[in-house]
Amino acid sequence: MTTRPSSLSVRLLVTTTLLLFTAFAVTTGLLDTIFRQMSENAIRDILEVQVLALIGVAEPGDDGRLLLPQQLPEPRLASLGSGLYAEIVDPIGNRVWRSPSAVGIGLATGMQVASGERVLRRHTLVDGSEVLVLGVGITWELVGDVTYGFQVFVGADLVAYDRQLATYRRQLMLWFTVVVIGLLMVIAALLRWGLGPLRRMADEISAIENGNVEFLSEDYPRELVGVARNMNTLVKSERQRISRFRTTMDDLAHSLKTPLAVLRTELSGSDPDAQTLRDQVMRMQGVVDYQLRRAAATGPRSLAPERVRLGPVAKGVASSLRKIHQNKEVRFDLQDAEGISYAAEQGDLYELLGNLMDNAWKWCHASVTVIITRHEDDSGAVYVALTVADDGPGIPAREVDDVLSRGIRGTGDSQRGDVPGQGIGLAVVAELVELYGGRILIERSDAGGASVCVELPVRHKTGAQAS
Repeated sequence: MTTRPSSLSVRLLVTTTLLLFTAFAVTTGLLDTIFRQMSENAIRDILEVQVLALIGVAEPGDDGRLLLPQQLPEPRLASLGSGLYAEIVDPIGNRVWRSPSAVGIGLATGMQVASGERVLRRHTLVDGSEVLVLGVGITWELVGDVTYGFQVFVGADLVAYDRQLATYRRQLMLWFTVVVIGLLMVIAALLRWGLGPLRRMADEISAIENGNVEFLSEDYPRELVGVARNMNTLVKSERQRISRFRTTMDDLAHSLKTPLAVLRTELSGSDPDAQTLRDQVMRMQGVVDYQLRRAAATGPRSLAPERVRLGPVAKGVASSLRKIHQNKEVRFDLQDAEGISYAAEQGDLYELLGNLMDNAWKWCHASVTVIITRHEDDSGAVYVALTVADDGPGIPAREVDDVLSRGIRGTGDSQRGDVPGQGIGLAVVAELVELYGGRILIERSDAGGASVCVELPVRHKTGAQAS
């Protein structure tokens, strides 16, 4: 069983949350490191001052020992447990002097500093507490070549520092937690607002499925306008396809009534004519084939198919018509100087040109002309024009609307009993042109016959394209 993927909003929210926590974890670590370094540097500066102060008040005695005054420069050095300690040892580690505050704690135990060096490190005292100790190696040059070396150690208790660091960390976590929660709430609101058009599109699609609305609205953000337009084109195409199949079935039933009646009448007689039966069966077969071809016309898709060169389509239709009308000499002229192509279903183009050229072939005296051009109207819309003209009797202006309707043939000068037909060809053309959003213009040709011009729009970005 396939697990349904989580929604886009959940995915984005989870991803954003992980990124925020990662970013804040790194930021918190950096801030904590910076705070500790700055705090330890501040303690070191204090210890440096204390070391310099002790060296400044220290004096060598007559016996070679180091002497420090009873009144120390820092009062805390004189108070036991004050948290500030000092101790001076000779180069071999023997204690020379220690502050009253450092009694019994072993401040310099295990530490050695060479002359001219400075060492700063955490040191654990005998009572288990931690101090930050600064050790400085000193060498004095006395009278003559006499030198005096000693090591000064000054330490500061880290209890207050650790307490301050813990407080800082708690506040830092609290601040960042509040910030993360606030940002997540803002991001969730932004995601809900930003993905609102997608939710609305999903609701409208459900409404289309339930039959509550016909099409998607197109007042979407720019990124979704193409999706909505393509979806509407697909829905319109599918509805028109269903309507075309229903219409085809109606036309098929209507077209079969007459041959069925002839068959019924012929078979009810005592001596049915075999030729009549064959003719009616062939007629019925032709009607069925024609209606099936007509029903196959699909119209434009939401995603444009590959471009089809129109010239070869016209030549192919002309080749078939020459075979069908073998007894009629027709001069065929194709004018397609630019080699224009159009993005549409190839079957639709064959159906469209096939019906137009079939009508022209049947009604012409001796010539049929197909002209393929591309032009732009006053509004800036670009069209591909397919003009099929003949030298036949033409179509009177009063019959133009009638011949574009299903099942109606011309009743004026254009009607000839020797030309077969069912009054459906131009109706199919009209329906196809409507599917593609085009238009039809029927006029009299230069040769005196009919000129039928079909203009198909060039659709930018989301529809059919001509080149």
